[in-house]
Amino acid sequence: MAANYDLSTPIGQIRLYIPDTDTSKPMFSDEELQFLLDENDGHPKLAAAAALDIIAGDPQRLSQWSRGAVSATRTASEDIRRRATQLRAEARGGIVVGTIVRSDFW
Repeated sequence: MAANYDLSTPIGQIRLYIPDTDTSKPMFSDEELQFLLDENDGHPKLAAAAALDIIAGDPQRLSQWSRGAVSATRTASEDIRRRATQLRAEARGGIVVGTIVRSDFW
């Protein structure tokens, strides 16, 4: 499985966001990440969000997802999905919610 980690490339950026930076034991091949990139109009954050959804929905990948002393469990899938949602919001500019006060309104 070919895996490269170079932050100057969109695939390297995806690896940073998910995180899948250990190329000796990658969760995704470069080809898989390129497919997700193509499916998401070349946007690394959207492709990373799609990759996180795959990790959260696949028990095999979820059990492999560990970084340092931290390992994911099935309960962590919701945290991974929240991160995917956050990346999508960042990529699309997010929605800002606030209150507008107008003195000229009745």
